[in-house]
Amino acid sequence: MVKVKFFTLLYKATGVEDAELSATDVQGLLDEIVTRYGEGVSRYLEGCIVLVNGTNIGYLSGKRTKLKDGDEVSLFPPVVGG
Repeated sequence: MVKVKFFTLLYKATGVEDAELSATDVQGLLDEIVTRYGEGVSRYLEGCIVLVNGTNIGYLSGKRTKLKDGDEVSLFPPVVGG
C-alpha cells in the first residue's frame, strides 16, 4: 500500500487528509484517486505537484514513476490567485 497525503483543495475535495491506496505507478495512483473519490477530484489533479518520498516526480520518471509498498505520495494542487 502507498500512503497518499492530500493538501489544500484536494483535502477539501476528497474529505480526507490521507489515504492508503494500491498502485504500481503514479499514473495508476491518480486514476485510483479519481475512481475512489469521483470525477470532481480530477480537476484538482491537473497540474498537481506530486512528491514521492519527498522528491518531485519531475526529477524521477514523471507519472511513470514506480511505486512500492510503504511509499508516501504528497499531492499539492496548483495555487491560483493573487
